[in-house]
Amino acid sequence: MRSDYKFAKKMGDEAVRAAVKNGMSPYLPVLDTFEEVKHSLGEVRLGLMELPISRIKGNKEMGRNNAFANNFMPIFPETSEFATKWARLYDSYMEEGIRDAIECYEYMNQYYVLEGNKRVSVSKYGGGEYILANVIRILPAKNDTKEVKVYYEYLDFYAVTKNYYIILNEPGGYAKLAELLGQNLTDPWDEQLCADMKVAYFKFGKLARTILDLSSDFTLGDAFLVYISIFPMKTLFEESDEQIIKNIRLAKKELLADRGVDSIAFLEEAPEAAKQKSSLFIPNLFSSKKEYTETSPLRVGFIFDAGVDESRWIESHELGRLYADEMTGASAVTKRYISANRNGNIEDALASAIADKNEIIFTVSPKMMPDTLKAAVLNPSVKFLNCSVGQAHSAVRCYHGKLYEAAFLMGILCADTMLLDRNTSGERKIGYIARAGASMSVLNLNAFAIGVSLIDPECRIELRYLGEGDHTDWRSEWADKGIPIYADFDYSTLPGIENKPGVYRIDGDKDIHLGTPYFSWGRYYVQIVQSVMSGAWDIGSLVSSNTAANYWFGLSTGVVNIVTPVLPYQTQKMLSFFKNSIVRGGYDPFTGELHMQGEIVSEERSTQRNKISASLEKLKDGQIVAMDWLNDNIDGTMPLGEEII
Repeated sequence: MRSDYKFAKKMGDEAVRAAVKNGMSPYLPVLDTFEEVKHSLGEVRLGLMELPISRIKGNKEMGRNNAFANNFMPIFPETSEFATKWARLYDSYMEEGIRDAIECYEYMNQYYVLEGNKRVSVSKYGGGEYILANVIRILPAKNDTKEVKVYYEYLDFYAVTKNYYIILNEPGGYAKLAELLGQNLTDPWDEQLCADMKVAYFKFGKLARTILDLSSDFTLGDAFLVYISIFPMKTLFEESDEQIIKNIRLAKKELLADRGVDSIAFLEEAPEAAKQKSSLFIPNLFSSKKEYTETSPLRVGFIFDAGVDESRWIESHELGRLYADEMTGASAVTKRYISANRNGNIEDALASAIADKNEIIFTVSPKMMPDTLKAAVLNPSVKFLNCSVGQAHSAVRCYHGKLYEAAFLMGILCADTMLLDRNTSGERKIGYIARAGASMSVLNLNAFAIGVSLIDPECRIELRYLGEGDHTDWRSEWADKGIPIYADFDYSTLPGIENKPGVYRIDGDKDIHLGTPYFSWGRYYVQIVQSVMSGAWDIGSLVSSNTAANYWFGLSTGVVNIVTPVLPYQTQKMLSFFKNSIVRGGYDPFTGELHMQGEIVSEERSTQRNKISASLEKLKDGQIVAMDWLNDNIDGTMPLGEEII
């Protein structure tokens, strides 16, 4: 009917006016005008698909593009032939729907119409949600942008599921989805599982869109992934709509939290530290003060997944717990809980800690985060913290130490020691052990290598990565090759590691200790426990409600430090200089020009290369946490891009 065209045109005209007012194009985007499409890697025919109309973004070609506003509503005059055809098609749509499939192209998970834009227009005006389409996919050129990386992960997901509805926005999201469902991204999934996942996603979307105020599939997918990581996917079939809605409301803040490393607020010192440098506490982080006494103490639980004697990592946190227990007095009581499992599944230990009415619960490994997150959502009155960095959750706060700052100082020490030992002939090498299950190995390794390079640019780092069960006699091999010094300070969760973390000189059958970078977890725990007792958990004045907070303290807070035997006074002065530079904020190991294996990571932008700049640019915290490269003086490889922990 002409009246329908009149109303549709009114919607189009309003969209045009709004776009012009906001300095935007009033017309649909045209795929052929995208510069990046001209450099695509080819096309793939996908065949007939039922597309969500909300994902149809624009037109493939420029022709007749001025017939529609940027919301797909018509804008030609009511007296035009176009208006007559549109009205006739709309009448047909109301009687029998759209009979013929449209032709369109998919690029980066959005669709652009080649033929059938009037069918899209009338369907959208009529409230349709899906439309049949013959689809051709355009493959984007590969690059290092986050969007393209995630898209190629989506292609892996699509290849094994043929699901094009679930859109995720963060690297690793599809791998996590597969893991949650007991699958991978290389082998085809069972047809029934694919069907169940599709139904579960649609059901979640139907119930969650209004509660969460989500209008886009590009945000719904991330919320779905978080939901099934807390409440297993099967609950979307087994539980009533009322219970699912209750779950969504309970987890609302977490479902809406900003995702990705770039969205995290990294707190590198106590928020009030500038005003109270002498205080051990984190003031004004917590609100609603509660009085704690010897008869009514603050209970603090620590969750371990191994015995203290089984792991360097667990031992370091147990020492921190004991320190906090001593320093906080009788008004706070700590207790450790050791899970019966060794794979990060800590539900048993968490249940015990919650039953014991602990108000703060620390879980000390990144692999404990899934169970920690679920417990935090279901127990909002308990304060949960997980020892990791780079994870964006609103219900759980992350904490970690910048051990890489101390590793950098150890690199300086090792290179200086080699030169003092007169190891200057031939190829100079220092060994470095990285272990599976170690926290932030890549950061520590690169910082160590950079420290070495500042003192001896010709020295190489021989990397040896040890997976679980790897019993290679690397020490004898290095001794035979004349590698005199090695570093091994990964606080791995693997058992059977003899030496304490540190750097060592190989001397026959003995290892001579040269120095150690270490965590002082007790300082962290004292600060957090005391701040809860002082009454302020809310950091709303520091970060937005949807922003995750990660405590990431380094040398300047004393949470990370180094210890060495007696050193030559010149070496002592050099280490003190670099340490003080880091503590005062004037330097960071990842400052200035950085070179990875094969290319430049960060180039000094000074136009006067013959002059020394007093101000160098540092990598952002998110870039450091997400590091997936090795410095150019490192020989060897290790898994990269897998751990943000």
